[in-house]
Amino acid sequence: MKCFLSVLIGLELICFADIAVAKADEPTSFVGISSCATSTCHGGVIGRGPVWNHSLSTWLANDPHANAGRLLYDRDSQAIVSRLDRSASGSREAYDAVLRERCISCHTTATAAQTAASGKLSAEFLASGVTCESCHGAAESWLVSHTHVDWDPAANESMREMDSIIGRGETCVRCHIGSRTEDGLVRDMNHDLIAAGHPALRFDLPIYLANLPTHWDDRHDRELNASSVRLRAVGRAINLAAAAKLASERASDHLQDPTVPWPEFADYDCFACHQSLSIRNFQVPLSNRKKSPLHVSDGLPVWNAWHSVNQLELRENTALLEKLSPHRSDPKQIAASGQTLAVKYRKIAQQLASETVDPREKLSSMQQRLQDQPPPVDWHQAAIEYLELDALLRDFNAMHSGSLQEPESLQELEQSLRFQPEPSAGSGGVMQSPADFDPAKFRRMILRILQSQLTSTLGQANPE
Repeated sequence: MKCFLSVLIGLELICFADIAVAKADEPTSFVGISSCATSTCHGGVIGRGPVWNHSLSTWLANDPHANAGRLLYDRDSQAIVSRLDRSASGSREAYDAVLRERCISCHTTATAAQTAASGKLSAEFLASGVTCESCHGAAESWLVSHTHVDWDPAANESMREMDSIIGRGETCVRCHIGSRTEDGLVRDMNHDLIAAGHPALRFDLPIYLANLPTHWDDRHDRELNASSVRLRAVGRAINLAAAAKLASERASDHLQDPTVPWPEFADYDCFACHQSLSIRNFQVPLSNRKKSPLHVSDGLPVWNAWHSVNQLELRENTALLEKLSPHRSDPKQIAASGQTLAVKYRKIAQQLASETVDPREKLSSMQQRLQDQPPPVDWHQAAIEYLELDALLRDFNAMHSGSLQEPESLQELEQSLRFQPEPSAGSGGVMQSPADFDPAKFRRMILRILQSQLTSTLGQANPE
């Protein structure tokens, strides 16, 4: 059955047709968005009434998740799929087979049965995108009860808890980092997909939440909004736990099925292998004491560089890097240690979520750390330092009721980390790694910002 939903947004009438999942594709546990679409439930007019009344309308109009399924047939997706399977260029069945195996588990609200099935995917199914039930849980068991005045979502395990940092973060990482076991689905954006053209996953909870249209009652977001520093710290611990668990699942699956790739290169820093050959004054490091500006642990790829910075100090632990390096990593060992690491960092996330953050103390400790240690040696490390500084400045601004000015040098620092497009023959431009990244200059810039902020903070504390 097709669903036709008309939502009045401002003065325009926008029709959303063929949105609901077709009955043939609809598992019994997923009820589809048609059950949420009436104007008295979640399909109301945006801007009128409580937020929950127009949450579906906001999602349809502004949330990128709503179009995630449609993206699977755009030009970029067609190029990626054709690289994964050459026959997909001339065969709809072959194309959709790739989507079922590799894509719909994240880009739609799919079941394990749908990913394992064959045949063409319906337009209605793909148009549904990532629906309410992907994040909030299958609604069959709570659809009726959640309309009651005495409804308690905490008492219903099938509805995901989304008010805490832990709940929100663990919901997001199922796709934005990946999993091979959650909901019985394989959500694994591995190196094959990266090589085919899919962007590498560099998930950051605060940035992703800031980019989502608020289709929920944000009065319940007190824990998330209390401190940007805590939000980012808890989010990063959740990320590392998810990445470690995924690595363990990949290793376990490889041991059972040798066709599952191992080692999985998506677990390593891309720049460790893909480095520009035109770096100015490039010198191969002669020893541990003399390193090139862009050295990455003396040639040993860093495991999960984006998640390990300031959490697992891997770069200076050569023995551990050797064990984790692609040519030496033991899948049996990773299967066990990945699970252990996942449990450890989930507990760390829970501890961080309950801690009180003192921005002044964090600012001083960050300055001391960057003064005492060598400068960030690669893009991942520098980018994480920038994000942590950004969170600190946001907390300072909140402390002073938004009266502090964001330093212009922060924009310069952010610009130094951006990938610059370089033209290539036959294309409008390709994104290259930041070959001109200067770690010493980056440290000077970030320390200057920290010192300026500390001076400003002391002035605020002692106005006389």
